[in-house]
Amino acid sequence: MLRTSSFYGLWICFFIGCVAGLMAISIAIPVGTEIVGIEAGFATLLVGLFAIFNGGGRPLFGALTDRFTPRNTAILSFALITLASLTLWRVPTTPVYIIAFAILWGSLGAWPAIAPTSTAAFFGMCDYPRCYGVVYLAYGAGALAGPMLAGSVRTATGSYLGVFPYVAALAAAGIVIAHLLMHPPGKEAGTTEEAETA
Repeated sequence: MLRTSSFYGLWICFFIGCVAGLMAISIAIPVGTEIVGIEAGFATLLVGLFAIFNGGGRPLFGALTDRFTPRNTAILSFALITLASLTLWRVPTTPVYIIAFAILWGSLGAWPAIAPTSTAAFFGMCDYPRCYGVVYLAYGAGALAGPMLAGSVRTATGSYLGVFPYVAALAAAGIVIAHLLMHPPGKEAGTTEEAETA
């Protein structure tokens, strides 16, 4: 597994998905109160609502992965993150805030479904526990890096709103990496649709 570009494509995409998602959701409350101008109590209530979308992202993206292949579902999740981040960055209003963060939390919830399914599809079930254990390290790395990067960008730009172009850029990079590398070992990008769904 470690000798294949498929592993590194999956690992990097999982990492990017976690970093981008956690960069955004770690600042959900301060963005709501300081940028959008909603009350702290309402922002806290919304975070509970966003958590429902995070949980719902798992079965939704799990079903999409089974139906449309891991690569295509990964690209969809990154596209949603990019769209939500750029829209909120340009139009920081209450309705956009609610919709954008619901999408961001849901897209973060996508990766605990996409990553294990991709591991099984690409590398089989024989050594699945060991293989997925290595892949799952991407989540831990992303959980450490995401909030720290968000804080660093906030300090550098002076605004939580400045985090979102970076989130969008990471997600855009994820689209490219997923397209090029998230395919079964030995298969070229663009010729793997049947193999991924087998």
